[in-house]
Amino acid sequence: MDLTKGIEKVTRAAGIYFLVQGLAVFGWWATLLTWPSTRTLFALDPRSDTPLLSFWLADLSLLGIGSVIAGIMCIRGSEFIKPIVWLITGAITYATLYCLAFTLLTDAGWLGIILMFPAMIWSGVFATGLAVPRAMFRQSADRSPRWIAAKTLIQIIVVWGIILGVVPYLITVIEDKVGLGRLHFPYQKSIAWVLFFIISSFGIWAAMVMSKTGEGTPLPLDHAKKLVFRGPYAFVRNPMAVSGIGQGLAVALLLGSGFVALYALMGSLIWQLVFRPLEEDDLRARFGSDYEKYADEVKCWVPRSKPYQIDGTADSSNSIVSPSGRM
Repeated sequence: MDLTKGIEKVTRAAGIYFLVQGLAVFGWWATLLTWPSTRTLFALDPRSDTPLLSFWLADLSLLGIGSVIAGIMCIRGSEFIKPIVWLITGAITYATLYCLAFTLLTDAGWLGIILMFPAMIWSGVFATGLAVPRAMFRQSADRSPRWIAAKTLIQIIVVWGIILGVVPYLITVIEDKVGLGRLHFPYQKSIAWVLFFIISSFGIWAAMVMSKTGEGTPLPLDHAKKLVFRGPYAFVRNPMAVSGIGQGLAVALLLGSGFVALYALMGSLIWQLVFRPLEEDDLRARFGSDYEKYADEVKCWVPRSKPYQIDGTADSSNSIVSPSGRM
C-alpha cells in the first residue's frame, strides 16, 4: 500500500504555489516601478514612497527569486526542500509583521497587509506540511468517554471562538480601514444566524459521534482511534470540514464581508490541498483496506443519498471515523 500519496500531492501543490508567489512578487514590483501612481495604494507612509520602495532588494531576492527556486525544488523533489521553504516563510513572516507594525503607526498601507497575510499563512502551512507530515497526527490517549466529550467541547469553543469570531472581526476592521463596502439587505442577520445555527448543529453532531464512537477529538494531535461511519460520516467523509466552510460563509453573510467569505474559502482550500492528503496517508497506514473501502464508497464533499454500510449492516459495531473528523 502506497503511504506517500499525500506527501507527493502536498509537495506538488507547494511547488505550484511557490512558483505563482514568486512570479506575483516580480509582477507587483514591475507594476510599482512602471506605474508610480499605484504606489499610493500600498504606501506605508503617505508622505513618502521611500519606506515602500526600500523593500525592493529583499522582496526580489528572497521572496521573488527564493519562491521560484522553492517551487522548482518542490516540483523536482529536491532533498533541500525543507530549508528553502522555511527560509521563504521566515522572510515573508518578518516582512508582514514589520509592515503591520509600520501600518499601525501610520494608519496607511492596509491593502498591502491584506495581500501579505494570506501569503504568509500559505507559505507557513506548506512549510509545516512538508517538514512534519507524520508528526501532525497522534492518537488520543485512553480516557473515559466523558473526558473525551469534554475535551471535544472545549476544542470546539476555543477553535470556533478564534476562527469564527476573532479572525473575522479583525478582517472587517481591515476592510473598514481600506474603505471597502459591506453587504446589506433585509433580514440579512436573521438569515445568517439561522444558517449558522443549522450548520453548527451538524458540526457538533459530527464531533460528538466521533468522540463517542471513534474515541477521539477533532484535533489531528488528539485524533480518534477508530474509523467511524455512523451518523453524518455515513453520508460524507468530512462532515466537519463541510460544516466549517458553511459556518465561515454564514459568518461572512452576518458581517456582510466579502473578505471573510474569501477567508472561509481559503481555509477550505488549505485543508483540501495540505491537511487532507496527509491525513489520508495516516488513515491508510492505520486502517488499511477498511479505510480504502470506506473512501471508495463515501465521497469527501458530496453526500450520499443512502447511508454507508459494512457487510450490508449500517449498524455494525466496527465503527470507523476519520482521526480528525474532517475527512
